[in-house]
Amino acid sequence: MTAILIIMAIAILIVVVILIVIVSRYIVARNQNTSRLKSDFSNKYDSQRLKMDSNNQLVNSIQDMKITITTSSSYKDDSIIDITGQSSNIPSNINLKKYTSGVPFWAHHYVYSFNELMGASYEQKGFYHFFKGCFLKGEYLDLEGNTNYAFILLFDLLNEYETNKKLLKLENHFNILGQYYPKTKPYCNAYFAKILAGDESDDATKIKSENEYSQNYYYDNDYWSLGTKYKAKLKLNEEEVKLLNKLWYPTNNFCSIEYCFMEILKLYVLVILELNKKFIEEGSTIDSQFISVADVVARKHYNYRNGSHNYKYCLETTTKELYSYIFKHCENAVREYYGHKRKISTDIYYSNKEIKEIYESVIVSRVSEILPILINSVAFPDEETEIQLYTKNTGRWKFKFEELTKNYDGNIKKFTDSIHVLAKLNQKNPSIENIFFDASKFIAKYDKESALILYIHYLYYDLISTTFDNKRFTKTIQKNLFKTNEQLHDFEIIVSELINDKNLDKALKSVSKVYEVKRKKIRLDTASIKEVQQQHSGTVELLNEYLKDDYEDENNTIKTEEMNKDEILIEIVPKIEGFQSSAYESDIAFTPLHLETLELFVKSNFSLPQLDLELFAKSKSIFKNQLVESINEACYDLLDDVLIEEEDDFYAININDFQRISVK
Repeated sequence: MTAILIIMAIAILIVVVILIVIVSRYIVARNQNTSRLKSDFSNKYDSQRLKMDSNNQLVNSIQDMKITITTSSSYKDDSIIDITGQSSNIPSNINLKKYTSGVPFWAHHYVYSFNELMGASYEQKGFYHFFKGCFLKGEYLDLEGNTNYAFILLFDLLNEYETNKKLLKLENHFNILGQYYPKTKPYCNAYFAKILAGDESDDATKIKSENEYSQNYYYDNDYWSLGTKYKAKLKLNEEEVKLLNKLWYPTNNFCSIEYCFMEILKLYVLVILELNKKFIEEGSTIDSQFISVADVVARKHYNYRNGSHNYKYCLETTTKELYSYIFKHCENAVREYYGHKRKISTDIYYSNKEIKEIYESVIVSRVSEILPILINSVAFPDEETEIQLYTKNTGRWKFKFEELTKNYDGNIKKFTDSIHVLAKLNQKNPSIENIFFDASKFIAKYDKESALILYIHYLYYDLISTTFDNKRFTKTIQKNLFKTNEQLHDFEIIVSELINDKNLDKALKSVSKVYEVKRKKIRLDTASIKEVQQQHSGTVELLNEYLKDDYEDENNTIKTEEMNKDEILIEIVPKIEGFQSSAYESDIAFTPLHLETLELFVKSNFSLPQLDLELFAKSKSIFKNQLVESINEACYDLLDDVLIEEEDDFYAININDFQRISVK
């Protein structure tokens, strides 16, 4: 009997052990499956996230309160822990957390979908997943100007909504995203308004009723629904309205000029219609052709299974991207047509060879054939638009100037009149002085007086600019302008007086007197001069001083030096303080006000409160935004991006960009 009991006990024990082994293997297998679903990038940042949590003073300071974000709905974020029942609203100007390892740099570009994350580097992808995790936990990182991450998150949240359809959760996330990363706010509002307009659920009804006071803002937002916005102005039919509504509002400098943007839209509509016409002639349609391209993207780039939810969603987002790429081609065509040489990238970020081939054959090749034909339908810019274009692209005048010199037919008046017209269009362009300078050098070969008049204009605009660039830029005048030292000294006096009184009209009237015959030439008897040299040494010194090529008065020193047989150098040195050299790259046309502003950023560790900059700008009688834009425009050619960016209640400069503009 005892033996039987022992055997039964052993059997039971074996069964228990077997069950334990089975359960253990199940748990291990489940954990392994879960780990496979997690991104490899998360592992890289787990330790960093824990480190940030332990060092975060904000977390330690809220032990006795509940932190909530006020939204327009009653959605409750499960990531918020209620400790005591007390509530406190997070102020809009709360500081973002600094990521101690440094945010991976991601050059700014316009993000059109979540798929653009696929073109990011390993490090950028890893940081994005960490950034998203922090965001969902209620921790908001300082992106240090790398706004691509915030826009990728915007589209990521939209993708999740397509799956879970939790409207209140999306509203809450969008409110927070727009609050902490303000550049995304208009886009969050626009996308949410679009979703809200087509949603008849109870949640949507509740949001609409609770936000009745702001619905006009939602539905009249200028950042979306381009077809609706421009329907009347462009006289669009319903199909054309739907076509433009597929696009997102670009925010670059060129498109910010409404005249240019409307011409791009008109060209875009014509291109799409012509493209569809070509497809129909081939027995197809634009929709089916775009789907064929999107199909290759879904299968070859993302490896989605045909018919799956991800596959279908990819087809939808990719076709929208294709319309955006065509818009970019149209924008570049108008930029070229208007002499605005800065182009935007039209390259796709897919590396798969088959995708590139079908994209080129279906879209690029056809669009490239259509654009040269339809570009002539684009209207030339009016005067106001020309002024804006010259202001935003300060080197654009060179192309027009090259055209004027190339087509010069000997008509001096026609040329000088054209230069003055060009200068008028560049009235807000700090490079206006260089137009007159180059024109003076060109016309000097044909007409002396016109050359001097244009040079006086150059000097005048140089003087009234915030920086007198005389010492930095070489001032050359053809030597054949002055046949005698007397003519040269007369002109030097005109220049000196212009520097002192800045009276342009007076200087221009005086130019003609340079070439007037004032007295007969006197031939000096060299032998007689030598004979009396010892007796009248003072007279000789005075005569030598007069015959020198240098001129000087109480305010200025003007020195002339022969450069070669054809030209001389005139160097004007004012005897007044306030002229300074720059510590930045010479190619950047910074003014003293720009330099003083940059010094403020340096002293503030490259992050300046908006209020401080506004007070500084006001003291200089200039608008804050105008000051920031002028600095960004001055160094845009070198950086190919803006130098000063707006971040919440601060203006900030990226230290790497600052080093690029500084003298090495």
